[in-house]
Amino acid sequence: MPTCKISRLQKFFFQAALATYAAGKKAERPPDRPWVKQLTHHGEGELSGLVYVDEYHTNGEWSGGSTVIASAEDLSHPIWLMQYCGWCKDDDPEVLAFLKQALLAAYTKGEWNGGRGPGEFAEDKENGLVYMNWPLMPPFDQSFRSFIGRERIWRQPDRTKDTFWHQYQGWLLGEPE
Repeated sequence: MPTCKISRLQKFFFQAALATYAAGKKAERPPDRPWVKQLTHHGEGELSGLVYVDEYHTNGEWSGGSTVIASAEDLSHPIWLMQYCGWCKDDDPEVLAFLKQALLAAYTKGEWNGGRGPGEFAEDKENGLVYMNWPLMPPFDQSFRSFIGRERIWRQPDRTKDTFWHQYQGWLLGEPE
């Protein structure tokens, strides 16, 4: 079983997350799996040797996917995994752009909330969108090792009607160093 330095993996997660979906990087479609949208990032500097692969699938309003971190030397054995699935009313580009803003708000600060956005984010006053995230994690020093949660977006003033939600979970696939 591989051993993993958690602080290095978490630092790499933020580097990769800031360079892919939340940053607006265009996803590619692997020719052998046209139903997949894929974002890849290779570690740079002290984080070289790590690879981040985010693959997701959509069929209109519903989506699901996974993000893995692996060693560039052995892509067949991921070190860390996050899975997510959910719904976005009408696959609304405005709501998805707001989701990216919320994710960036956490990622730029290096704020770990189950790999998603902050506890609450409401910077979109014009459209009245509000993001909330409820990660359920063990003690902070172990949270990158195992987590589960739910995030949602709604339009003010009606907190009862989601326009977006995701469930997510993740864990370390090895022993910490």
